[in-house]
Amino acid sequence: MTLTALIKKTASAALVAALFLAGNKLFASPGTPTETSAPFGVVAPSVGARAVVVLDQATGTVLYGKNPDLVIPPASLTKLVTLHVVYQEIEAGRLSEDELVTIDKRDCSPYIPYGSSLMYLRPGMRVSVIDLMRGAAVVSGNDAAFALARRVSGSVEAFAERMNQAVRALGIADLYFVEPSGLSELNRVTARSYAEFCRLYMELHPRAMTELHSLRFIEFPRPEHATEDYHPVGRIIQYNRNNLVLSYPGCDGLKTGYIRESGYNLAATAERGSTRFVIVTLGGSGEGSPLGGSAQRSHDGVALLDWAFANFVTLKPDLGRLPSPRAWFGVSERAAIAPASPLAVTLPRSLASSLEARVDLPSTVDAPLAAGAPIGEVVYSAAGQVLRRVDLVSAEALPRGNVFIIVRDAVAKFFWRLFDGA
Repeated sequence: MTLTALIKKTASAALVAALFLAGNKLFASPGTPTETSAPFGVVAPSVGARAVVVLDQATGTVLYGKNPDLVIPPASLTKLVTLHVVYQEIEAGRLSEDELVTIDKRDCSPYIPYGSSLMYLRPGMRVSVIDLMRGAAVVSGNDAAFALARRVSGSVEAFAERMNQAVRALGIADLYFVEPSGLSELNRVTARSYAEFCRLYMELHPRAMTELHSLRFIEFPRPEHATEDYHPVGRIIQYNRNNLVLSYPGCDGLKTGYIRESGYNLAATAERGSTRFVIVTLGGSGEGSPLGGSAQRSHDGVALLDWAFANFVTLKPDLGRLPSPRAWFGVSERAAIAPASPLAVTLPRSLASSLEARVDLPSTVDAPLAAGAPIGEVVYSAAGQVLRRVDLVSAEALPRGNVFIIVRDAVAKFFWRLFDGA
């Protein structure tokens, strides 16, 4: 079955499509050139970070990369992986957001450097898991990250192994962690791999955006966090360290980071309409900038997001209800179909009016079918050039039927092929 939505193609659109395809190929493998300024014929802004990736959240399409495979310590960007593991524990029922954690002195200053980012935990405090998660996400509390790690795995070392297992399970290379906060220069990421992690993190834990990363501030400590030796006085507000959350329209995350060994790092995301972009900048120095390192980091983030929204768009053409092919020899007569990835495409705005979406599916299939077995595809193209293919797969396992079904369908299929089939 084929569904199309065609609008007139132009020579200029064809040229941009060719550039777009070249850009996709350019970033398809780790063997890319170290620096690229105009992969799609649209000049990206110049930024000071040593490594940059801009990608579309829905499709994972990389729109721009600069040294995307350069290994750099992530600093506090590490905490997103820590939060990913904590969310896994919550979703598995082994941890509750409301659980109160008694704070160990090893997770407080002076064991955690006082000059580093802290939510200012004190020994003996009883703090909820969600407060610790917000402390790690919003104010980048190294103490919060260590407290969460100790609660989940019993030790920082065991939790670091959980982090590495978690990113390997996602199929992401070039991420490695020795502790949960980002203080260590032995943690390592690349802009490409970390951007892909951010994309999956938001997909797997959508509530993180509303309950953690988009918060403008947290109030901590509160009166209930008093200990024998410490009593909070007044209302204590700590603001989000990601300035883009406070100032950039549509920005609702994700994380900033800095250690001397890496420089100024940023992972940011913003959404407008149906389009959401993710940017990762690593190794910003701020040298020679009157803004300073952290301000320059925010300035570069704004420039990259502005560029992405001005030049690219994510579209989701209505394909109607996906057909269900006739299933021969199965316990069910129809095979349920599902897309293997989002039914969307990222493309230059100049190509949006020429977008086509075509569903390619056979009219029949043979059982048995495993869940996730490829059956067909959706093909997105513009100006005569294929931009993206999305596999259509079996939504569930379809076992073979009994002997009666097999004999019946063998006869039916014979006559179907004789008179109607190919």
